[in-house]
Amino acid sequence: MTQCPTVPIIVLTDLDGTLLDHHDYSTTAATEALTLLKRHQIPVIFNTSKTQPEVLQLRRTLANTSPYVCENGGAIYYSTGDTDSEPEWLCELPGASYSDILHVLHDLRKDGFNFRGFNDMTDTEVAAITGLSTDDAHFARQRAATEPLLWRGGDNSESGDSSIEHFRQALNAHGLRLLKGGRFYHVMGDADKASAVDFFRHHYTQRWLLDTPPIVIALGDGENDKAMLEASDYPVVIPGESGTLELNNTNTITADFKGPKGWNSAILSLLEKLLKETCSG
Repeated sequence: MTQCPTVPIIVLTDLDGTLLDHHDYSTTAATEALTLLKRHQIPVIFNTSKTQPEVLQLRRTLANTSPYVCENGGAIYYSTGDTDSEPEWLCELPGASYSDILHVLHDLRKDGFNFRGFNDMTDTEVAAITGLSTDDAHFARQRAATEPLLWRGGDNSESGDSSIEHFRQALNAHGLRLLKGGRFYHVMGDADKASAVDFFRHHYTQRWLLDTPPIVIALGDGENDKAMLEASDYPVVIPGESGTLELNNTNTITADFKGPKGWNSAILSLLEKLLKETCSG
């Protein structure tokens, strides 16, 4: 059984533009806070739109051993066993599996909807569209629970912008959702980043033998982080490149800076507060 931290806290964090600098993807500015969290044995759980191979690379770089969440809450990875033995890693899919999504998309394509997904592309094509290296594009194509796609329009009834709504309705009829990202539409099951908040509240309550759930701190900068932030006990909004999120949570904290610098200062301040409250209590 993993030892409970000094204070039962878990941290869930977005990556791009939050823990990772928007321009150079560095975490250097967050080093002090990351070190403090490690000292207190507080899990730092990546909750990102990235795929598992992409996240595994970053976990190795940062020596992070905590659970992690990929593809906007579509795949939750967590371990069992204690810290003295090799843990067994498990995957929970709160929404739909990748194979189920591809099966539905195959049928909808036959119905006349026109799109091109990552599964239809080569590594080279994904690299050209995204600006990733070919190796990174290969990692981005290793998916478990979501499919990014380029919309090319068309269905059997109308064309233009309205056709995407017909596509959305067709996906909904199969229990799937369509989310619009910056460059791609994303097809996924009924899951989002908030799914991980509920999952890990329960997971660590059991794992640490707690009478009450652990405190959840969540950090993010984008619209796809909103559900996660509002479901947490202490949401930390990192100012984004296109503005700052407005949340329906009275404990909301807005960081003073963008990216890992804001992540660092907000975590240091919040941890000081929570640790002091625990000691005085």
